[in-house]
Amino acid sequence: MRLHPAPCDATKAAPVTPELLIPLPHRRATRRLASALGGALLPGDLLVLEGDLGAGKTFLVRGIARALGVPSKKPITSPTFGLVHEHLARIPIVHADLYRLGDAAEIVELGLVDQIGGEAVVLIEWGERFAEELGGQGLWIWLSLTGEGRVARLEARGRRGEALLERLGAHPEFERLR
Repeated sequence: MRLHPAPCDATKAAPVTPELLIPLPHRRATRRLASALGGALLPGDLLVLEGDLGAGKTFLVRGIARALGVPSKKPITSPTFGLVHEHLARIPIVHADLYRLGDAAEIVELGLVDQIGGEAVVLIEWGERFAEELGGQGLWIWLSLTGEGRVARLEARGRRGEALLERLGAHPEFERLR
């Protein structure tokens, strides 16, 4: 695992974006990351999850939901066809899947923009192409399959994302990933 600035074009005056790479060699490591994220999230936080089909986006969301207090008997599934699922927890959860969305106007229709920065945490699968419409303030997580399991690349965007990444790094469960 390493923390380093994301590559940037030296001709632009863009701010350095904190990025963290976390190996997830087994499901237990993914559950630990989910537990740490659940403990670090605050109302209004945004997590955007990216990765190929089967990379573990919904599995990570399920772990976050459990860490936030959603009972294990409550199924946490991908909202691919329903687009948005809401779950009652210590902090309410809005879980969206934007894979099937055609354009940014649909995000407004779904009410997602209004949810970000509100009372719930917003967890969005397949949201990168709508980063601007989502406000660009949060934590982006890319999950990749490797020969050794999975790797999570976390990128903090904006002050909210940086604050979340800092809280995540201070969480005791996060220390177990090192």
